[in-house]
Amino acid sequence: VDRRGVVVTRTETSTDGAPSNAHDTSGPPIIGDVHSFPSYAELARTLVEGGAVASIATLGNDDFPYTSIAPISVAPNGAPVICVSSLAAHSRTGRSSVLVQERCDDRSDPLALARATYVGTFVEFEPEQLDIDRHLAAHPYAAHYIEFPDFGWWRFEVQHLRYVGGFGVMGWADASSFAAASPDPIIPHAAPMIAHLNDDHADACTAIAEYLGAASGATSAPVTAVDRYGMTFTAHGTFDDAPVAVSRVAFPEPLTGPSQVRAASVDLVHRARTEATAT
Repeated sequence: VDRRGVVVTRTETSTDGAPSNAHDTSGPPIIGDVHSFPSYAELARTLVEGGAVASIATLGNDDFPYTSIAPISVAPNGAPVICVSSLAAHSRTGRSSVLVQERCDDRSDPLALARATYVGTFVEFEPEQLDIDRHLAAHPYAAHYIEFPDFGWWRFEVQHLRYVGGFGVMGWADASSFAAASPDPIIPHAAPMIAHLNDDHADACTAIAEYLGAASGATSAPVTAVDRYGMTFTAHGTFDDAPVAVSRVAFPEPLTGPSQVRAASVDLVHRARTEATAT
């Protein structure tokens, strides 16, 4: 089982312990430092950290869900926060779910992008100035309406959540795990780093996956993710009869900021070359 609580063969169980379906177990094998992935709670916390325009589904008085969108910010424990009018359906009943999705461009497959669904209840509260400041930092235009007399503040109390990171990467996290999680300092800044590694250092990436990520004989291994705990590669070759494997390589210690990624990457290259020479 890795840090996310997922068996590394990709077998997953639902919240009631029942086996998942074939879609959750059909991905490529996961090899290397399989225990070093961020937890689902950490990934969900990272996804929501900067605020978002979320889809919110509220159970109405007629027992049918009502769905709309609302700008959200987050409390210090990651709980989504909204400021809405008393006319909004979300202010009439607490039982809701909140969906936050990674932003995509026109050419991205939306099903391959990260998203998290938070299940719980909205609770009305009186915000402190820091709550208001966080909300306005994420949504400056809210300054035009948050002082309206019919607008109030609601905090979402998460009971559990489901994180989906793309095909074959999905799982549940409970409220205590989410509250204890901290946002990853690397993931929001990783896209240009990944592009640079793959465009300018493709051979080095392949060597890291091959000699440190158990991807022996890999013909190529582009980086697909970088987080505080390590790097993830898509290794091409032959791995237990599979043509592709997810290769994971951990950093010696968790990183605390994006400025440390370059040095950590260079260290992985040196370690991979040392291993290559030894073999």
